[in-house]
Amino acid sequence: MDAKLAILLSSIACVFNTIGLAIPYWLAASKSEAGQSVSVNMGLWSVCVDAAGPVLTMDTCYAYDDPYINDANSVPSVVLATRYIEIVASLMMCTSTIWGIIKTVLHTPTALYTKPSGVKCIIAGILALVGCILFATNSDIKTLVSTAGSGFHEHAGFAMCIVAGVLSLVSGVLYMLATKETPQHKQFA
Repeated sequence: MDAKLAILLSSIACVFNTIGLAIPYWLAASKSEAGQSVSVNMGLWSVCVDAAGPVLTMDTCYAYDDPYINDANSVPSVVLATRYIEIVASLMMCTSTIWGIIKTVLHTPTALYTKPSGVKCIIAGILALVGCILFATNSDIKTLVSTAGSGFHEHAGFAMCIVAGVLSLVSGVLYMLATKETPQHKQFA
């Protein structure tokens, strides 16, 4: 039972972390006054701007890595570091889920080998949380969030990666605790 629940949780963690990594909603801000409104969403890959007013209307996204918009050195280092950490965490979550499925379905008659999945899930969960902590504690990000009137706050992508990290840690522990359910095991349980 622990292994099946661990597979479910690690699958959900993998999906949450992948979506959180991909969407442009790590930081969000919006402001509206005098008939004009602006909202800005920043992610690990792009920044999206939606502005509406009596004269100008704009709804567009810009990739940080787009050579026509930015040079290679203008991508903030915290964004790159967080991006790479979250990519590794997502890959580890996916591989641990696949390994857990294989070892749970195709187990040997005497043992259930899900401990490697547990170790991978725990490491992936730690990485996902470290990526979020690195992003949130960066001085530029803290300045944007804490500046009065800026309206910036952490948003859905950031939260999804935190939830994915916690789910991955829980599934890692469940993988480590998983035992093979045999008729003898059920008899004594």
